[in-house]
Amino acid sequence: MMTSFHDLADRLNVRRPPKNPLRSAQLRRLLAALCAGLAVFMGLQCLRSTIATRPAVVATQHIHRGGTITASAIAMRSIPYDAAWDNAFHTIDDVTGMVARIDIPSGGIVTTTMARASPTVPQGYTAVEVRLASAIDGLDVGDEVTLSSAVLAEGDAHNDGEALCELALQAVMMGKPTKDANGMVTATFAMPPAEAAAVLQAQEYAAIIAVIR
Repeated sequence: MMTSFHDLADRLNVRRPPKNPLRSAQLRRLLAALCAGLAVFMGLQCLRSTIATRPAVVATQHIHRGGTITASAIAMRSIPYDAAWDNAFHTIDDVTGMVARIDIPSGGIVTTTMARASPTVPQGYTAVEVRLASAIDGLDVGDEVTLSSAVLAEGDAHNDGEALCELALQAVMMGKPTKDANGMVTATFAMPPAEAAAVLQAQEYAAIIAVIR
C-alpha cells in the first residue's frame, strides 16, 4: 500500500506550515493594484493613439525680446492638434534667424505673433550707426522710427527754448542697441543717404532721439 505525503508527515510528526491570511490578503491587494495600473496604462496608450498631433517649434531656452532666434535655441515637439495653435511655426527653418518681438520662455511654443523677419537694408537705403539720447526700452529690431535732434527755435522772440528737427522720417532699426561703459546708446539704422548724412552731421553737436512711428 502506498503511503501518502500527509500520512508520512503525520508519522514523522512533521507539521505543515499554517496559512497566513494576512499575507494572502496583501498579495491579493498587490495583484489587484498591479492589474488596475496595467489597465490604466493600456487605456492611456489607446487614448494617446487616438489624439491627433502636429509638429510645432518650441523654445529650448529663454529668448529675450529683440534677440535673434537661432537654431540652437529651438526644437521640434509634437503638440495636440488644436486650432488655437494654427499660428505656431511648424518647421525650424521657418523661424531660424527671425527676431523675437517679446520674451519667449523656455518650453514656450513659438507663434507668428512672437517673431518677425530679420530686417534687411531696403533698396536705395544706407545703414549708419546713430548715438541716441532717448530711451530704448520700447524699441525692437525692425521698428520704423523718426530720428530728430534738438535745435534752437527761431522766429519767436518769446521762445528761448529748443525745438525738434526731424532728420529721418522712416529709419529702420537694423539691430539691438548697444550701450558703452559711459551709458551712451548706439544703434544701427537704415535710411535714405540724404537723411543719413543729416543725422551724422547733427549728432556731432546735438542729441538724437528716436520716436516709434
